[in-house]
Amino acid sequence: VLLSAPALEAQDLEHGQEVYEQWCASCHGAEGSGDGPAAEYMLPRPRDFTLGLFQIRTTGSGELPTDEDILRVINEGMPGTTMPGWEDELPQADREALVTYIKTFSSFFETLGAPEPLELSRATGVSAESIAEGRIFYDSIECWQCHGQAGRGDGESAPTLEDAAGNPIRAVDLTKNWTFNGGSSVEEIYRRLRTGLDGTPMPSFSDL
Repeated sequence: VLLSAPALEAQDLEHGQEVYEQWCASCHGAEGSGDGPAAEYMLPRPRDFTLGLFQIRTTGSGELPTDEDILRVINEGMPGTTMPGWEDELPQADREALVTYIKTFSSFFETLGAPEPLELSRATGVSAESIAEGRIFYDSIECWQCHGQAGRGDGESAPTLEDAAGNPIRAVDLTKNWTFNGGSSVEEIYRRLRTGLDGTPMPSFSDL
């Protein structure tokens, strides 16, 4: 029996809800508000999906993530947080159904339509000159205010940082690249500088 598109979508949503309630609701909450019973023990707090704010994206600051962006976080997790990767734990069909269901928590996905990823240039090659120039920009745009002069996440503003919901949030220790949300390759770091980390104090630097 061939199912219509609406029937397939309803089936996918039902599947996604079942997976979410089993594996995700204890942290992210039954309604996706980031207030599950385990959330109060976590820093940073679990994502509040109702806000439509996602840190790891290939889209511009303030824009929604693509389905591929959401799936990547489900697959790989969020280093430096309690969010694990599920790629080796859940079948692909379960993870893809989760993407569909997570999007139901925010009306923005329905009202704003499909987002377009940014066009990103290739990464700069590593050289003494590029590193020296990078230090000039690190100082001039005051990355050290949060991340510290040596990049250890201990800048002057670090103790005061909060996320969009007013919860305390840490400035990442740049000397520990295994904790970088969204990956630690040059390309992935560049993408974070272009997109920013929505819902956190980390802005986009696309205007540079």
